[in-house]
Parts: sequence; C-alpha cells; structure tokens
Amino acid sequence: MHPTLDATTALPLSDLPPLVQQVIAPALAGCAMPVALYDAQDMLRYANTAFDAIYLGGHPLPLSFADVLRHSWRQGLGSFIDCGDIEDFLADILPRRRSAPLRQLTTDLRDGRWLQFTEMLLPGDWLLTIGSDITALKRQELDIRQAHSCALHEARTDALTGVANRRHILEAAEQALAARPACGGPCLSIALIDLDHFKRINDRYGHPIGDAVLQHFCQQAQQHLRSVDTLGRYGGEEFLVLLPGADAAAAQTIIARLHRMRANRDAALPAITLSAGIAQASSGETLGQLLQRADQALYTAKTAGRGTTVVAPSVPTEIVNTL
Repeated sequence: MHPTLDATTALPLSDLPPLVQQVIAPALAGCAMPVALYDAQDMLRYANTAFDAIYLGGHPLPLSFADVLRHSWRQGLGSFIDCGDIEDFLADILPRRRSAPLRQLTTDLRDGRWLQFTEMLLPGDWLLTIGSDITALKRQELDIRQAHSCALHEARTDALTGVANRRHILEAAEQALAARPACGGPCLSIALIDLDHFKRINDRYGHPIGDAVLQHFCQQAQQHLRSVDTLGRYGGEEFLVLLPGADAAAAQTIIARLHRMRANRDAALPAITLSAGIAQASSGETLGQLLQRADQALYTAKTAGRGTTVVAPSVPTEIVNTL
C-alpha cells in the first residue's frame, strides 16, 4: 500500500533558506530548466514552473522525494521507469540519494525528452536539483551508435548475399576454435560448400542470373541451417559453414538438408547442385589445418561426380602436432 500524498499547501517563500529567497527562486522561477529544492528530510519545498510541469502537474507542496516520483508515475508524468514498478525503482535509487555533495544523473522522460540533473547539497542539508535538457545530445549519440552499427555490419557482411563475408566468417571460425579447451571440449565442425558448375550459369544466363542464384542459395540455406550455425561467403560460389556442437556425423546430417533444397528452388532460376567437404576439428588443430582438411574433402566430393558430401578423416592428436 502506497503512503498517502501530503496535500499541505506550499510553504511561503520566507520559510526557505536565505540563498533560495534572495537569489535562486527569483532567478529561476520562470526558467526553462526544472529546479527543485528539498529540505533535510527530503521533502520538496520549492519547485519552479518547469519542474512542476514535468513531475507535479500542479500538485501542492510539500511532498517527499519518493512521493514526487510516485505521483508523477501514477499521473503519467515524469521519468520513464524501465522496470514498470515504482516501488522497485525507488528501492534501487533511494540508497544512492544524497550520497555525494555534488552528483549528476540522467533520466529519460515519458514525453521522449532526456534530462541531466545536477544535485547539490547546501548548508543545513538542503538539496538543490537543477535539470538540463540533453535531448539533442542523446539523439546525436543514438545517431552515432546507429551509424557505427551500420558500418560494422557492412564491414562484416557480403554485399551481394547478405551473409558473413570472408573476413568475418574466418574471424568467427578462429574464435570458435579458440573457445574450445586444449583438451577438446564441445565438438566443432566446418563445411566448405561449392555450387556445382556455377561458371556455366554465368556463361549461359549472364552474371545477373548468377548473382540471383547465389542470393537464393544463401536465403534458403539459412532457413535450413540451425540458429547456432554461421554461413559465410568464402569466395565466388564457395561458402564456409561453422557448425558448433556438431561432430562429423551431425554435420553431415545438417548439410544433407542443403542438398535437399532443390525441391524448394526458385523455378525462375537455373537448378543447381552442391558439393561439400566436412571436417571435424581435432584437439590442437589450427584453423589453417582444419580448412585444409575440409578443402581436401570438398575436392574429393567434386572429383567423385559432384552433388555429394565427403567427410574428412579424423586426425589423431599426435599427427596434428606435426602438421
């Protein structure tokens, strides 16, 4: 049950500290910046028009700091509360209140604005709070973050297909290998995939159709892979798939789904098949060694007639260490 709001009329200006009477109140009464003054018991004794509009909505003073927030929350005023529970919010912030002679805090309002409040402890343990509108700075900060995110995405994404580019997929593979303990740990397999006779498609239908085939393959492949798998364009019509937690047998089952994608192909595009080479990471194996084994398995699949998957033989640790 919430405490009842104190409906006592506001104290006369003469009851406030001399500094407030003579300087602060007259200067800031009509100021656009919200200004509030709390006494030693944390009761709000003075608020200018701007603060009243944001948090009080004309409610009379005095009012405790906690009740100011409770009132504004119930009335749809004041600060936006992420947790959605005013009491939980107060339990979080009250222990930090008056924790320093001078401190700053930032809050977003329900009307979309952002304020930065400066709190200053005055003689007699009075607390003066002055807010500054930093909405423009926050929006600029958001724009910068979004621009950085877009630039990062573009740097890691293949422009044609929308999947990870070569640099990103190799970085992800290095990280996946590094995350495995030296003694082994969760399985990790990779698959190198080549679209069979892709050059013939470009020669016969032209590069725009070839590009459309690559795009359609990537769209379909991502629907058939697991959410933890990562597909990247390794180069041209060759793709690398990271299959964390999958041993060679599981990886073969996953890649078999991609072979069956022909049933869901775009009828307006030329039919394709794919060849794949799978390699399961061995303890102590480098990415270069793992890719070399997957590439050899892919070569075997292509020389065996294409349209199939070949799994590279596992490599004993003692052999890996001599490679």
